[in-house]
Amino acid sequence: PGATGVQGDTGTHGDTGVTGATGVTGDTGTQGDTGTQGDTGTQGDTGISTGSIALTIDGGGNVITTGIKGFIHVPFACTLNSWTLLETSDTPITGSIVIDVWKDIYANYYPTNADSITNGNEPALSSAIKNQDTDITNWTTTSVSANDVLGFNVDSATTVKRVELVIKVTKT
Repeated sequence: PGATGVQGDTGTHGDTGVTGATGVTGDTGTQGDTGTQGDTGTQGDTGISTGSIALTIDGGGNVITTGIKGFIHVPFACTLNSWTLLETSDTPITGSIVIDVWKDIYANYYPTNADSITNGNEPALSSAIKNQDTDITNWTTTSVSANDVLGFNVDSATTVKRVELVIKVTKT
């Protein structure tokens, strides 16, 4: 045979064929382990559970007179725990005062002497400038519902010119 001749040019490419159908999807793999849980955060404040209800009775420079001295609407339910009574003139004056506490529901506003809750154990000063009772379970009730109204009546007073009655409460 004779010598091989020069190779000729490459011919043109043909058109790309049609893409075939997608194959079947394989099974899903097993799920990985759950990660460890993070630390629990610190607990938030529970809010104030104690408080006070206070009333100042001022004789305007004169000895306090008897009679109704005010009403306080209590917007939260609470238990009355104790009371403190102070003579609060610029220079406290030794004297005596008896303050009755009345309670009624808002719908019956205003409370009267028939609504007294002190059971004869009224907050009082007796020839003193301060007094307190830290156990008032001898009152007819120490329970106050939200929206009850407390009334304060001076039954008697001598010498005192300005006093502050503070009733400590626990919100329920």
